[in-house]
Amino acid sequence: MSLYSFSTDLRLRCAGDYKGVFDGALFKVHQPHFLFLAKFSEQPNSRLGLVVAKKKVRRAHERNRIKRLTRESFRLNQHNMDDIDIVVMPKQGIESVSNAELFQQLQFAWSKLHRLVEKHHKIAISSPNN
Repeated sequence: MSLYSFSTDLRLRCAGDYKGVFDGALFKVHQPHFLFLAKFSEQPNSRLGLVVAKKKVRRAHERNRIKRLTRESFRLNQHNMDDIDIVVMPKQGIESVSNAELFQQLQFAWSKLHRLVEKHHKIAISSPNN
């Protein structure tokens, strides 16, 4: 498998996968136009799920654009992620933002998520196991 692929084993596919992230989210990252929820995965790699509701983004071509940009950004940044399951949800007003701005917000969100996971690992290592 190529380092930069986005195969089906890198996706959240069933309702149970999404429910696991929504119910057990350890990490939340807010950006002006995105919300990221994440938890540690039982799988050997990071997985991405997208929830783009019609209520938030009315036009189908805008929903598809957001999903396409998010998948591409994840594909390029997956090597920086630990084994976590991530759900990305856009916020209201995202359709008026340019592709470059969305991609930049996604980059900031991936780096913030990576820092949160690293911080969690450092805390877990430094705390005694009782």
